[in-house]
Amino acid sequence: MMIVETDADPALWFHMPLHGSRSEFAQWLDLQLDASALLHRRKLTWREKRQMKKFLEGSAAMLRDRVEADQAFLFGPMPPQAAPLVFFVKQFVCDEEHSPLHLSMLAEPDPSTAAAGQRVETAPFASPHFGEGLRCLRSWTGADENLMLSVTYAWNDPTHDIDLVLKGHYDDPALLEASFDAIDDFARSIRITTKA
Repeated sequence: MMIVETDADPALWFHMPLHGSRSEFAQWLDLQLDASALLHRRKLTWREKRQMKKFLEGSAAMLRDRVEADQAFLFGPMPPQAAPLVFFVKQFVCDEEHSPLHLSMLAEPDPSTAAAGQRVETAPFASPHFGEGLRCLRSWTGADENLMLSVTYAWNDPTHDIDLVLKGHYDDPALLEASFDAIDDFARSIRITTKA
């Protein structure tokens, strides 16, 4: 099985378990709350803890059951009163020739499901581990009239014969945009290892 690992600062990026028992996930949640309090150098309020737990439980269920993500990572520096920023990784066995068109199909949203008023900006994005890929920024208005922003990174990795997608979205564009440098650095840091 291919595992995505990262060289990113472990004090800023946390691996988020998507599989395992409820008690293991509850243990991870408690550790995550402790890590967030340390990172922000203050005790979290009861409301912040409850809000973070609820969001992370819902995110893990959605990524596991609906998206069928392979792995997920959490960006720690988001303010405790805000929703955590979760990125997921999905791998696909490459069953066709690697090409720029194939790569854009991985990174860009399907035009047939595009939201009205959606904006999409795609640019090359190089990784030291996977070579040339794409980064796609997408913005749209959500059901509650909030502006949503997502960023997707995609690479063809002929070495391991897979396609790799890293994706996250957020409903606070200002917070997401303020974190872009750290997110780009994280995207450059991921690599594939083979584990039995």
